[in-house]
Amino acid sequence: MTAWDIRPAGVGEILTEVSGYVGGSDGAGGLAGDVDEVLSLTEYASSCAASGPISTALAEFVTSVGGTLGAMVAKAASAATGCGDATVAYLDGNLEMAAEAQANAGNIGGLDI
Repeated sequence: MTAWDIRPAGVGEILTEVSGYVGGSDGAGGLAGDVDEVLSLTEYASSCAASGPISTALAEFVTSVGGTLGAMVAKAASAATGCGDATVAYLDGNLEMAAEAQANAGNIGGLDI
């Protein structure tokens, strides 16, 4: 059986870094900030174009990709959260197994000798 060696501090460092890429330290940077900026700049370009066809095309672009871009942010954040939750569950499981082993240490009942 393969042994696991999860270092919570290392996992925390990686998740902090990933979170920075996803949403920045303030939740408005990283990928989330980039998505907001693309959508905002597209709206700005539409207003600067002063052209019905260009404005329509840009609006269709935002409608087409806006949901996908938002889903990318949500999935990345969900993956980081899930990784953190899985690490906590693993550590809790180890603590539970250790507590059970310690509680059973010295228990010699039921040996049927």
